[in-house]
Amino acid sequence: MTLYDNKREYERHDLYTPIVYAYQDSDQFFSARMCNYCKAGMSFESVSAIEPGADIYIMLESFLPEAGDADFYDGYLAEVRWCRKFPKQNEERYKVGVKYYQTIIQ
Repeated sequence: MTLYDNKREYERHDLYTPIVYAYQDSDQFFSARMCNYCKAGMSFESVSAIEPGADIYIMLESFLPEAGDADFYDGYLAEVRWCRKFPKQNEERYKVGVKYYQTIIQ
């Protein structure tokens, strides 16, 4: 375990799954891919940069309201805390970290 890991308040869980996000008060969704999550936030990969401080709404791309775990998959309002550019197979990608406005109850 590294010093960086010790600073985390909640345990992270790897989960590589499609998500969609939209800026708050917008109905235009963008596709992305979740990398990991915890009770307080998540990180995901996007083809577009998102300005830190922006409020976004995030939900799983395959969300079905009638699903048994609808509470978890309903979606979350979050603040973008950081955004870093990285190369991936000859194209630019961005890794984005967000903090939920409400923690997930697990």
